[in-house]
Amino acid sequence: MTFKISALSPPGKTLDDLKVLVLGLPGALFTAHRGGMDALGDVLQGEQPDLVFLDFPAHSDKDMKQLEAVLLGRPDTWLVLLSPDRSADFLMQAMRAGVREVLAVPLDSAQVQQAIKRMQTHQASSRGRDRGGRVLALIPSKGGAGATFLATNLAYALSLHGKRVAVLDLNMYFGDAAIYLGDGVAVSNVVELARKSRQMDATLLESSMLKMSNTLYVLAAPESPDHVRDVSVADIQKIIELARASYDFVVLDIGYSLDPLTIKALDMADSIDLVVQLNLPFVRAAKRMVSVFRDLGYSSEKVRIVVNRDEKGGDISLVDVEKTCLLKISQTIPNSHAAVSASINQGRPLVGLSPRDPVAQALQAWAEKLDPTEHKKSGGWFSGLRSKSS
Repeated sequence: MTFKISALSPPGKTLDDLKVLVLGLPGALFTAHRGGMDALGDVLQGEQPDLVFLDFPAHSDKDMKQLEAVLLGRPDTWLVLLSPDRSADFLMQAMRAGVREVLAVPLDSAQVQQAIKRMQTHQASSRGRDRGGRVLALIPSKGGAGATFLATNLAYALSLHGKRVAVLDLNMYFGDAAIYLGDGVAVSNVVELARKSRQMDATLLESSMLKMSNTLYVLAAPESPDHVRDVSVADIQKIIELARASYDFVVLDIGYSLDPLTIKALDMADSIDLVVQLNLPFVRAAKRMVSVFRDLGYSSEKVRIVVNRDEKGGDISLVDVEKTCLLKISQTIPNSHAAVSASINQGRPLVGLSPRDPVAQALQAWAEKLDPTEHKKSGGWFSGLRSKSS
């Protein structure tokens, strides 16, 4: 399969090196341009390349804003900056502008080839999404939003439809999703699985997960953060791809700190549910998070607002949240502190523990919205469980 690569750089060694490294690659259609940032828009519009190498030796805030504006219209373009600047501030600015990678100059042939391979893998993953399971990412606007409770309990509700559901705990430093669903001891975790990336396949993935039921599995986060840095973006991508191919629903429980691993997971998700509560710190954090998501090129159809612990008559309304975040609220979960606390403390999903509770019913309705076919077949898939509990 062919793919188009464009390079923009002033005449000199960098452009010559790119020609040598890219020309001759199987399927590569390479075009070199003597120019820089000012020519990027025309190249994107005229050539519609899959990947662009842009020589970016110096930058200002104006340059970054211009770069962001250009990429806003082409969020699927895999843009790689070539820059001597390796500061954390620059890398964060580049990420927010929609840049996929930053490579150091002078160029290293292995890094260039890896960047091309990641672009190809990303494209293959995007093309295969419709043929696999659905990937749902739940992320809190800030700590304490209740995203892990919602992710695990929604996964449980979906599994009761007879669907195969996987929960991937990608809160790499503080993840504890497994304890919300049972008291089993994890035989492996994300870090251990990533260490076996070369032999990783669907069988290894499933054997590394906690089996909560015949239809519900959890890949735990590591107990210690000591080796989290050993996990690469490619590892996360492979884990999610395998899960998508093997399960009907893949629920990603993600921490609120954005890093390259988190961003890769969000890139691969079909939808992102941002969990907020109706108080000022959560809503302000949600506004900032939504802004970052827009910078990353995520559409308003992909990002959704979920309000947890919704109570009427407070100082902040649902309308206030929508106006602040410029997004519609897709889901509200009522407040039921005692029942939710009992579910968490017992390690039992609320939908199974107290199916008549308002939060459990909201989770059931959410699952039915995500998988409406089962609801239509049975006339209400939860009716059987309700009758057993009455």
